[in-house]
Amino acid sequence: MKRITQFIDLYVSYLKRIPERHYFPIFVILSLYFVVPYSEFVVTALAPLYFIFEKQVRWVASKLPLPNYLRVGGAIIFFIVMMDDYLLYFALIALIAWSAKQVKKRKEGQSDW
Repeated sequence: MKRITQFIDLYVSYLKRIPERHYFPIFVILSLYFVVPYSEFVVTALAPLYFIFEKQVRWVASKLPLPNYLRVGGAIIFFIVMMDDYLLYFALIALIAWSAKQVKKRKEGQSDW
């Protein structure tokens, strides 16, 4: 039980270092591995460029004439279609929700372990 607690503490400490504004882009980048041909080369080479040029990318994306409901809805549909294995999709959402809960608990100084 102690090893599990140490692993969870380490996992949460790594998650705390990631700014919340990067959660969605990381999810997008990981999801692209399912779609892009030769993704292990293309996505891996281009993913760091998003974080280097984040301000410029966000500025260009904000200038696209799309309503917010279409951006969010289109993104949700895109990921649901991409990840057609529902068990994987459920597990991914459950892991994200649990991780977010653990980060909030650790920030507040509470721990159920």
